[in-house]
Amino acid sequence: MVAVVEDLNARLRGFESLRERAAGEPEWLQRRRRPALERFFALGIPTVKNEEYKYTNLSALPQVEFFDAPPAADTSAAAYRGLGGFTLRFDSGRLAAADGEVPQGVSVRSIAERLRNDPDGLESLLGACAAFEDHALAARNTACFEDGAVIEVAPGAVVEEPIHLVFAAASAVSNARVLIAAGRNSQVRVIESYIGAGKYWTNAVTEVYAGENAVVEHYRAQLESVEAFHTGCFQAVQERASKVSTFSLSFGAAVARNDINTRLNGEGCECALDGLYAVKGGQHVDHHTAIDHVMPHCNSHQLYKGVLDGSATGVFNGKIFVRRNAQKTDAIQNNKNLLLSDKADINTKPQLEIDANDVRCTHGATIGQLDAAALFYMQSRGIDVERARNLLTYAFAADALERIRLEPLRTHFENLLLRTFADKTEDRQGVTEWRP
Repeated sequence: MVAVVEDLNARLRGFESLRERAAGEPEWLQRRRRPALERFFALGIPTVKNEEYKYTNLSALPQVEFFDAPPAADTSAAAYRGLGGFTLRFDSGRLAAADGEVPQGVSVRSIAERLRNDPDGLESLLGACAAFEDHALAARNTACFEDGAVIEVAPGAVVEEPIHLVFAAASAVSNARVLIAAGRNSQVRVIESYIGAGKYWTNAVTEVYAGENAVVEHYRAQLESVEAFHTGCFQAVQERASKVSTFSLSFGAAVARNDINTRLNGEGCECALDGLYAVKGGQHVDHHTAIDHVMPHCNSHQLYKGVLDGSATGVFNGKIFVRRNAQKTDAIQNNKNLLLSDKADINTKPQLEIDANDVRCTHGATIGQLDAAALFYMQSRGIDVERARNLLTYAFAADALERIRLEPLRTHFENLLLRTFADKTEDRQGVTEWRP
């Protein structure tokens, strides 16, 4: 009992710095932080007793707060050869460096700088999409974030070059925050990359607001240390005829949990929630998605593919809600998984909740292993077994990778996938980069 009390007191002391920082923040943000912190303490870290976290154990997260800062991250992990555009790098959620020129028609600034120089402009945007009342980790981020990125695209602006946000772990716990606001008839591409070394916890929240007829193309590359914890929340709100696509690439972390949600708030919206997760050893990756069809004549598409080896485990839970007024909805959801080991395990649960009567909605999930006949055929043609496994694994993931429209990013993750499962030996020193 004494140990429990001491642990609680230590955690409370850790939040004292929030009160000190709040003295220099705008009043409207202080009003949001306090209920968020109270909500986090009321909900607590989710446990396996919570149905939404039934297969994902986050019980070790409170202890991470007391670890020393991790070693410096290798930034080359997020260096996508041939990728242009503008880059912001954050260390432990705080702006550390900027590279390149900001494209015309868009403002890319740190949250901390905006709060110092133009705080009122953020009041209607920051926290408007990502509600925390029922999400403990989003509540924690709202209460604790110190910095992050604000991307505002002017109405009618077409930003062709990608904006790259790199979040490197530099402390035991970091709260990364991203806000993307795309004005009417605008277009923008954003990449988030998460990297680190050692043991730490990244708790990230991304908010996307897509105005009427806006197009937002978003990628999230989770390349954390295999000792790390990663929890992320993506929440988009779409207005009439807007298009939002987000692609989740999850290769790192010991335990990763991603909540990816969008609300189709106007007629004629389109959204695509796609992803590829590739894990091995004892890694665990969990994707929970939700698409809320509120208005009629909207389309949504989901394709999540997973490759698991060793004793890795995965979770996919996809929900599609079709409200009573959302007639003429067209929604497709697919989750496909490839298990390369008898010890790998996946729990998949696609869900539909439909209150309208004039819709077209489909969903499905598959779990399988490599085709033994295909392996035998390739070996009979002189291809060794590990290369044959690699080719078949790539073929399984190819249609998901093809949805990455940025070629440097697609090439990088094609090669990363091939290196990840290049062979099953424990003492392998390296793999030659190869692209089919």
